Amino acid sequence: MNKIGIVFILLLACSCTSNTPEQTKLEKTDWLLGSWENHEQDKRIIEYWKKQDDSTYAGVGKFYDSTGTVSSYEEIRLVLRGNELWYIPNVSNQNDGKEVSFKEVSFSDTGIVFENMKHDFPQRIVYIKKSDNAILAYIEGEINSEVHRIEFPYTKTPVKQH
Repeated sequence: MNKIGIVFILLLACSCTSNTPEQTKLEKTDWLLGSWENHEQDKRIIEYWKKQDDSTYAGVGKFYDSTGTVSSYEEIRLVLRGNELWYIPNVSNQNDGKEVSFKEVSFSDTGIVFENMKHDFPQRIVYIKKSDNAILAYIEGEINSEVHRIEFPYTKTPVKQH
């Protein structure tokens, strides 16, 4: 076989290797998927995330009081628009029933920070992966010129119907 034939075969072999597509930012947040639970004192919070489609993860948050009654409920969408993630919650009894959008301002494989500086409180929503079975979520912002932060340490639980 001549040299040109060998070069052609090598080029053909190299071009046939499969290129796996790079994960999108949304796919890099797969660690958020599933059921998460927070127990503090006599209250409980359950947050559940699932993949809705290639550009959206859907979440539900339920806040239970000491009697086990749902005291607050939120539907959340994590949406990929272009190369930016948006955190879009709709919280019961807040914001006149309207969604509020928070734009991604910081992203890594183990954490995401969303902000909406025009919102009353919170202005910032953060999720941090601590391990495969633990995440820390927190909300923070200014109230009367003072920064307030509320933390929600979650542990992964078996998936339940939400």
